[in-house]
Amino acid sequence: MKKNYHHKIFIIFLLILGFTIHKIKAQDTAEVAPTILSLRYFLPENKIPYLIVNTKKKAGRIFEPVKNITVNVYYNEATENNLLGKITTASNGEGRVAFPVSFKNTWDSINEFKFVAESVPAKGEELISSDLTIKKAILVIDTLNDGESRTVIAQLKEKTGDEWVAVKEIEMKLGVKRLLENLTVGDAENYTSDSSGTASAVFIRDSIPGDNKGNIVLVAKVEDNDIYGNLVVEKPVPWGKPVIAESNFWHRTLWSTGNRAPFWLLFIALSIIVGVWGTFIYLVMLLLKMKKMGKEYEKNMVT
Repeated sequence: MKKNYHHKIFIIFLLILGFTIHKIKAQDTAEVAPTILSLRYFLPENKIPYLIVNTKKKAGRIFEPVKNITVNVYYNEATENNLLGKITTASNGEGRVAFPVSFKNTWDSINEFKFVAESVPAKGEELISSDLTIKKAILVIDTLNDGESRTVIAQLKEKTGDEWVAVKEIEMKLGVKRLLENLTVGDAENYTSDSSGTASAVFIRDSIPGDNKGNIVLVAKVEDNDIYGNLVVEKPVPWGKPVIAESNFWHRTLWSTGNRAPFWLLFIALSIIVGVWGTFIYLVMLLLKMKKMGKEYEKNMVT
């Protein structure tokens, strides 16, 4: 009896068609997803602040950066007199806006700031905008050594009137600066300031390598805080293990300079040079000898 596979083929066709329609809809959704504009505030070493503009768009379940978006950044409101800077986002969807010198007087006189970012839309595109309000604050790091243990202390201080007041319940990171990623000074990943506005951690990295004098760099960071933004401060301390880099440059190794090459390699090289030049000189001497013998032979034939 011959089996009928038509219904199975029809089911498979419906599954493929449904998958294709779903994929097309997902692509269409990703194509019409709006571009998101955001602002981030940074203050390194309590010195010169700057803003990072970020543009991204949702594609499926992930966000992808959007490049070549021109954005104007303003202080307080989007007017020409309040323009801080104009950037075009790079391939990672980001652009950096440094505060101009003309903004210093305003910065010194006010304790809370509002920043507005607006795109410069091309023809047929919509304007996108974002704003960010930041309270002026500084981050302070210090150490305490009682002879038995060493402690790292950090405070976030907010400008209130003419005074700097420590802020409580602020989450921050206390670490040791490393080449790729900072290493926490203690067992916890994050530390929260107490009622006095102080966050502290006992330093347990006693054997961590430092420079040739044992110096390491302590780092305190506040990251993506909704009120104060991103702050980072560093402090060098002699708490590391002195490390003197060993160099084999002047030893007799294959990668050393010519006068520091291994003896066996020098012997082989000199043997090859002597052998080649010796063979060349020997052949020249043979040619001269043959030429002399030829002249003597011709002379004997004439006599």
